[in-house]
Amino acid sequence: MDVEAITRALRDAIINGYRATTITNYLAASGYALVAADFLHTFPDEVRLMWPSPLSLPKVLFFTLRYYIFVHHVLAALYGQVVDLSPKACKAAFWHLGVSTSLCVILAEGILFIRVYAFSGRNKKVLAWIMFQCIGVSVSSFILLTKFMATVEYFEFPFGNVTCMPVAGKSYLLGAVFAILLTSVVVTMCIMGWLAYSKHRTFNSTLLKIFYRDGIFYFVCLSILASANIFVAFAAPEGYKFLFVQTEADIHVILSTRMLLHLREWAERETVVESGRNGGGLGGGYYGNGILYHAPKAPFPDGVP
Repeated sequence: MDVEAITRALRDAIINGYRATTITNYLAASGYALVAADFLHTFPDEVRLMWPSPLSLPKVLFFTLRYYIFVHHVLAALYGQVVDLSPKACKAAFWHLGVSTSLCVILAEGILFIRVYAFSGRNKKVLAWIMFQCIGVSVSSFILLTKFMATVEYFEFPFGNVTCMPVAGKSYLLGAVFAILLTSVVVTMCIMGWLAYSKHRTFNSTLLKIFYRDGIFYFVCLSILASANIFVAFAAPEGYKFLFVQTEADIHVILSTRMLLHLREWAERETVVESGRNGGGLGGGYYGNGILYHAPKAPFPDGVP
């Protein structure tokens, strides 16, 4: 192959890589707009439903995710929008963003696991399993993610005004990370289905229906995104390997916090309805330890997260 052909091939590779990186960065930036819109839309519910409630693990996870996601997008901007960084600086920014993304997903998964525990009526066997699953998924996915990030390389281009653009990396490791996340979501949904059939099938509660319906919606959305990331990691051109990574992190955070708000909103409605039937004030339930408790006949006798 002559020098001209090599130069042309290198030029085309750079152009295609730059185009793919630009699309990926724009999609990541659009996630910030989505997160901001979700925050503004649900902020009144946050003030009404979360601020007055006692301190609890669900509340800590909620507020951590709710506000850390903006810090996360600052890290995303420092990686994807700043130009003329050295390969070393790009590598450092990529590590910061990768660890931050993993943290967002793990915390969002934590809210999902707490919901399953509440759905089980605080069953100790379910608690033991979800702790095993949570630790196993978090540790294995983080190990694979760090191994993947260690393989990503950057090149100093001979021209300026270029954002960080990876030129190499073992993307199958990233695909394995999303395969683990997909498996975790599927297993969790199977547990929810088993609990709904074996424990709650005799209840006719709107709160229970909301709990289960939100879980199904969460499962479908995250399954689609995880599957898309798996496909991209294994089959897409090199520049598109990170196309939906930040999108999945954003949707993970938005859905987990929205589910918690939605559940508390319906718990509040059922409390008011039950109180009206009993002729009382707010006697149908009370807040304790950050969880809304109901009468023993409610589908969640041990509390709603």
